[in-house]
Amino acid sequence: MGRKKNSGAGTIYRTKHGWRGQIVLGGERFNVSGKTKGEVSHALAEIRVDFARGEFSPDSDITIQEWVTLWLDRDVRPRLTDQSFIKVEGNFKNHIFPAIGDVKLTELDKPTLEKMYAEVFQGKTGKKYKDTTYAHETVNAIAVQLKKSLSVAVQEGILKRNPHEGVQLHKLRPPKKINAYSLEDQKKIIEYTKNGKKTDRIFYFLISTGMRFGEAAAITWDDVDLKKKSIKINKTAISLHGSMFIQDHPKTDNGNRTIYVADNVVSFLKQQKEDLDTDLNYRNLVFPNSRYNIINTSNALMHWKKICAALDIESTGMHTLRHTWATRALEKGIDVKTVSDMLGHKNVITTMNIYQDVLPDQKIKAAKKMNDLF
Repeated sequence: MGRKKNSGAGTIYRTKHGWRGQIVLGGERFNVSGKTKGEVSHALAEIRVDFARGEFSPDSDITIQEWVTLWLDRDVRPRLTDQSFIKVEGNFKNHIFPAIGDVKLTELDKPTLEKMYAEVFQGKTGKKYKDTTYAHETVNAIAVQLKKSLSVAVQEGILKRNPHEGVQLHKLRPPKKINAYSLEDQKKIIEYTKNGKKTDRIFYFLISTGMRFGEAAAITWDDVDLKKKSIKINKTAISLHGSMFIQDHPKTDNGNRTIYVADNVVSFLKQQKEDLDTDLNYRNLVFPNSRYNIINTSNALMHWKKICAALDIESTGMHTLRHTWATRALEKGIDVKTVSDMLGHKNVITTMNIYQDVLPDQKIKAAKKMNDLF
């Protein structure tokens, strides 16, 4: 005979046909079955939530991990792409759950949250966490999601108030300084990739347009208008469990945009189109891999590292090509709003925050030009 459990604790055990869970709430026993342990755990959490909904239950055994997991599956997953959901879920699994996942939802308070943020994200940790600090942007994104989940618990009557209200995120590491290649390295990259192997050419395109790698890998010839010198960006290539897929929308809503390119890029695209075998290019991709399929992100990164080694330049990731384009554009005096639109940023503030080290020089130059007028 099994050991008697306290009311609300619940048990999960394996059966001949799967898994089974039991829980006692308010003197009533609830039973659930499922194919996996996770499925049963999820069902038990839902029962606890249903039991507690509508009234404050100081004896509720719902833990933060149980509640957030339920909230993610029920409220968040339907709104996000698989890739975005994996990232949000991963933030909780990697940072929040190890620290406070076992804490009862009704026992969570402001001091516990502030202590958790300080310990997990500022390097004041033991063996559990990395001895590092995180950018405010990273921690704030995680905090926003956690606060949302707790707000829903309030709306559903599980909590009287949101314990996250008034939580202060302590001083964290400032945003990373963006990497951009120097003009000298930029010229070396362009010369090497523009007329090189077909597998090299996407890198020239990235540094010449400021596109994200996934956006460039997903572009088809239907998106390109060589006469108008325009390119529609309306999808992105993503890696999911090691396989490449084309998602029918970009990374963000603002990522859905049309950009205009210079004559040298148009000439490059014309040559690229001529060099591709239209019979083999069944996806109609502008930059297919050697088998005319979607370029794998990991393979592209490895190839980029080899190019950097051949050119004797530092390999700081493919995203540096995007940063290089934006940095050169701002240095040339192109206004921030135009650069922001070309990059597909949410707003101008995002662009200014990322490229704040480039903007001061431009402001100084602008002041000197104004000085010449008076």
